[in-house]
Amino acid sequence: MSYIDKNSDIVVSARLTDRGRQLLANGALTFNSFKLGDSEIDYSTLGATYDVTLENILRAKAEQPEMKTFLLPLTTTPASQAGVGLTTVTALELSTVSQSPELGFFKTQTGSTVYTAYTTNYSVQSDTMIPLGSLTGSTEFVPVRQSSTYGSNVYEPTYGDFMLVKMSNDEISATQTNTVIEEDLPVPYLWYKVQGTSGTLAGNDLNVELDRDFAYFPGYAGGNECWAAFYPSGRTFDSSSIYSGGTVWNQNNVWSYDMAGVSDGLGTYETFPSYGSENFIGSKEYFGYTSEITSNCNDYRSIAIIHYTNEQTCNNQSEKNYGQSLYIDTTVPASPIVNLPTLMWHKRAFSGSGTADMIGQSFSGISTEKYVTISGVTTEVRYFDLADEQNNVIGRIFPDQQVVTIDDQEVVAALSYKSNRNWTLPTLGYGLQTVTDGLMGQTQELYVTYLLESTSGYTTGIHTQDYTCVLLTEEECPDNAKKDVQITFPTSELSYMSISGGTGFEADKFKIIAQRVSTGEKPTSDGWKIMDFTNEITNHTTGSTINPLNLENTTFTITKNKYLNGTNYLLHDYINIPTTLEPNLLQFGDENFFFGNFESAGVSKKWRTKFQIVVPPTQFNTTTNPTWVNSGQNPHISEVGIYSTGGDLVAIGKMNLPIEKNNTTTVIIEIAFDL
Repeated sequence: MSYIDKNSDIVVSARLTDRGRQLLANGALTFNSFKLGDSEIDYSTLGATYDVTLENILRAKAEQPEMKTFLLPLTTTPASQAGVGLTTVTALELSTVSQSPELGFFKTQTGSTVYTAYTTNYSVQSDTMIPLGSLTGSTEFVPVRQSSTYGSNVYEPTYGDFMLVKMSNDEISATQTNTVIEEDLPVPYLWYKVQGTSGTLAGNDLNVELDRDFAYFPGYAGGNECWAAFYPSGRTFDSSSIYSGGTVWNQNNVWSYDMAGVSDGLGTYETFPSYGSENFIGSKEYFGYTSEITSNCNDYRSIAIIHYTNEQTCNNQSEKNYGQSLYIDTTVPASPIVNLPTLMWHKRAFSGSGTADMIGQSFSGISTEKYVTISGVTTEVRYFDLADEQNNVIGRIFPDQQVVTIDDQEVVAALSYKSNRNWTLPTLGYGLQTVTDGLMGQTQELYVTYLLESTSGYTTGIHTQDYTCVLLTEEECPDNAKKDVQITFPTSELSYMSISGGTGFEADKFKIIAQRVSTGEKPTSDGWKIMDFTNEITNHTTGSTINPLNLENTTFTITKNKYLNGTNYLLHDYINIPTTLEPNLLQFGDENFFFGNFESAGVSKKWRTKFQIVVPPTQFNTTTNPTWVNSGQNPHISEVGIYSTGGDLVAIGKMNLPIEKNNTTTVIIEIAFDL
């Protein structure tokens, strides 16, 4: 439509001219003055009684010529000087919030109270199972067989694939459902990496070599089976990947120094510079996790960076789904929401007896915006805390970068493909006991973590990543008194630890891992001692499954003798850590896709430039329009031109209904356009 619709109140059709856009592109656009025009008005042809406002006005165009006729500020003003300086120019921010699709590996099932997660969308093979009765021992070679749905996907697992296993065991009585994360069946979901194969899935005699030992239930002859799915590793956001369609989020677990026990001090094993996500170390600093952390206790040794990166085509850019930034709504768990369907979160609030009968946890933004600092000075990098419904903070949401970071060390561990567990563990509490020849004095600090070991059935998961830091003050240790350290578990945070039934996780040994250092020093990876405290658990029978209530009811004392007699802790004794000669073995930091869902709205911003032009009664009462003289009509404003400092017409506004100008009324015109 070339003319402005008159079926509305008075509006102004406004836009930048091509000259204005050219100046904008060159960084030279200015707004200096305005002119009022009536180029499309004929005052006389239809007589003095004709309603001039009925005349049709052309829409504003980019290729807008100079206005043909002008209203003059004063009767004596020459036409060449019709411009008047602008006094009010306002920049307005316009934000549009649009709901984005929930993206990730999972799809909510209709009728579910929370979510039921499907895993078939992006796997290369999900029609497989591992029969427990066919396992021949704690080994890294496992039989993989056709599941009941085999036939729709005949892909053969191959070297380098990731294998996700929905674990079963000899105690589970209910039949598990393949391809589904069952909310009411919390079991381990563990990742492995295929190192080799023999036989074929098509021949139903496939054996897969894994990066580390698999579970084993001695003597079991029942029919329980684990469901397994295979996913391609690497290439998460290039055109050759099944993830390149912009449907999943990426995850990189970034380490900046070695975890406890990963080094033997001899250079045998790979350390964090060789982990798979070391090229994100600069992002770890950018998001405020490296140089700004001054405490040695529980600093951010690792974070998970969850980002939306896909092949950069028009369809896959993040702006396509999330606009220019993520919309944050912290009033309720609304936007964004990070869904982790396979997480056993130890701080989850359970009803009734507190039994952990559900799996999965969602996290969302809380509180007000915060800012990353550098050298203690606030930057403009803003974020919101990411937390559960109990306000337990686990990370940060960076809306402008469209990135989520997980900095809770236990959640990072549970998200790791290598950690051998999908559950988080609580941080130990401590007390001090004065003794003659104690473990600690004023010039010493003690770092404490622990390992819940499984010597039957499932393999052992990684030690707890949240350290307990014992830092003595002069008040706690007067006159250089010596102290032993008493360790306790918090109550009601081992809900997923069970003694029977097959859900959750089990352990039959409890070991404390500790390192004593001089005040102000960091612990070293090869300096930890591991001590077996299993036989000190109250009411526990050695060799049986540990009751978590007994752990919570016991105070464990680390004495000087126990510490000195502890053995050197090496993580490789529990989880196979790659040596420097095994660069292709699965390692911490090799995570490259986020096995969860992300819900968010997106914000798209525009800037609106608004001019308010006040026309007093005493001005603009004459015009250069030749039809106005002796017409008997008052001048009418049908257009407003905005001019640059150099005199170029850079913006034009057209009225759908010309505005009559007289010497008794002030006219206020607002013209706006979006940049």
